[in-house]
Amino acid sequence: MYASKTSVAALLLLMSALAVSPALAADKKADPNKEQVRRMQQAQRKLEQEKAQLAAQKAAVESELDEEKKRAESEALRASALKRDVNGLRSARDAVAAKLAETEAELRKTQEAQRAAEAEGKRLQSALSAERQQHATCVERGNELRKVSGEVLELYEKKTCLDSALQSEPFTGLKRVEIENAVEDLRDKLDGLRSGS
Repeated sequence: MYASKTSVAALLLLMSALAVSPALAADKKADPNKEQVRRMQQAQRKLEQEKAQLAAQKAAVESELDEEKKRAESEALRASALKRDVNGLRSARDAVAAKLAETEAELRKTQEAQRAAEAEGKRLQSALSAERQQHATCVERGNELRKVSGEVLELYEKKTCLDSALQSEPFTGLKRVEIENAVEDLRDKLDGLRSGS
């Protein structure tokens, strides 16, 4: 807009200069002051041209200033958006850090529980091993008891009427002593099995 005004003003100045030129040439001979007027008019035209140039420069600077303002507003909007993004990222980071701390606490609890479970497992393994040894001992004693019971039954089955009569024989009592010795041996075996020896 300023450029078109400047062009119109420059055109008007040029036309007025052309119109004044012949008059000045004719008047030059007539009056020495006219030369001075002519120089003043040239200076005025020069000043008007400079004024027009300055107005054009001003318009260009104002246009550039408007562009810079628009850019500054755009950068301010962008900075605001980036600030929101940064705040969002900080919030997300804080949430992740909190979740990480929670997960680490859970991991520590899980590790403690795992260590406790491993200790309990070792204790149970030890108890199982002791139970197995005890079971093996019981099986072994059971087998010995079966063997002793078999011996008792065998003695009872082999006992004859003669053995019963001899056991009751009052003079020598040899058979009774033999049977009492066998009973005592079996009792000792049973007591030994009961005590675990």
